[in-house]
Formats: sequence, structure tokens, C-alpha cells
Amino acid sequence: MIVSLDATEYVFQGEGITASYFPGGAGGPLTQGSPQTFFAYLDQNMSKEFGEQDVDIKQIDNVGALISVALVQDEPEGGPVTTFTVLVPAVGVTADSPQNFKTKSITTVQAASYVETEAFPALQTYKVDHLDGTASIRALPL
Repeated sequence: MIVSLDATEYVFQGEGITASYFPGGAGGPLTQGSPQTFFAYLDQNMSKEFGEQDVDIKQIDNVGALISVALVQDEPEGGPVTTFTVLVPAVGVTADSPQNFKTKSITTVQAASYVETEAFPALQTYKVDHLDGTASIRALPL
């Protein structure tokens, strides 16, 4: 089942993380000449906003939508990457009825992979956080 992302704003909070996803963009303050914010991430170490091209959405049957952004991406190519992914369930939401839900996020640290070898240790480590989510419909600025 494809998860319809009908809300204009999804907010995720918990375990020191606050993240927001805006499927139609226009999240955060609009500044002329600046791209619209589609995803925002905040924890005790960083605050970062992402445009549409930086947000990866995967639909997984019977799971929901997985929304991912690269929090840290070191150069050169093949350097360490830290990715934040949040699971978004199917949520029925209307303008006068925001919906709360429980979900999980996964922060993945991909180790540097400069040299390919036949035998190597795990390149990814994962941290799972429990988040409270809210899906709502808000008027978008013109």
C-alpha cells in the first residue's frame, strides 16, 4: 500500500531530536532567492534544512514511507556519510483534525569505503530512536 503523504506538515520529536517534513515545501521562513525547505532536522549537535532534491522518499509496502536526508556527507566520494531516516505511517488527516502517531527514526553511519576488499567488517552502524509524530494540514504561504 502506497502511503499518501496528504498532510502539509509532519513533525517528529523525541530523544533529543526534532524533525519536520513538508511534502509541498514552504517549510520554515520563506526568503526570496532561497530554496523552499522540505525537511528540517535539529538535535543537540546540529540544525539543518534540506531542499526538495536532498530528500529521498521510499514507499515500502505494508510499512509506510521512509523519508531520508544525509546529515553529514564527507568528501571525497566514498567518505563517511550519516543519514537520518524516519518512518511515516498512513495517517488520515484533515484541516481541522491533526493526527498524532508513534514512529521510529534510524540514524545510519556509513563508514568510509575508500578501498574495496573481499572481507571487511560491517560498514554501517544504526541508532534507532522512538519519536512522537504529528501530521497536520496548514495553510501554505503564497
